[in-house]
Amino acid sequence: MSIEGLTLLTGRTINQGIALEGGKTSKENVRAAGICAIDIKDFKKLDCMVGTPVKITTDHGSVMVYSTISEEGPHPGIIFIPMGPWANQVVNPDSQSCGTPTFKGMKAKIEAVQNGKVLDALDLIKTLKEA
Repeated sequence: MSIEGLTLLTGRTINQGIALEGGKTSKENVRAAGICAIDIKDFKKLDCMVGTPVKITTDHGSVMVYSTISEEGPHPGIIFIPMGPWANQVVNPDSQSCGTPTFKGMKAKIEAVQNGKVLDALDLIKTLKEA
């Protein structure tokens, strides 16, 4: 199942900062930043369990992250990925001459992938070198 027409936001989280203390390649970092928070109503449409890998696709790329339910909701139609290597795969790189990419407001599609694999930060970056 997939949902189109969502709005993707990115930003920093406290859990992300704490997990980075264990290193960028730690499982804690993947679980803190390699995630997508989804509104409960939208999550139910995906027909999957929390933690199921989901593929996020925007006009700028796609990435596999773990699914989670937004604790900040309700915000139907909005998904959130913490800033970092996973979000960087799908944000708009155009900085409009200010040096910062567009981290908020991209149109996105989300799709549950039952046997998908979420890469750690280093493996994700290695795929960029290969592309």
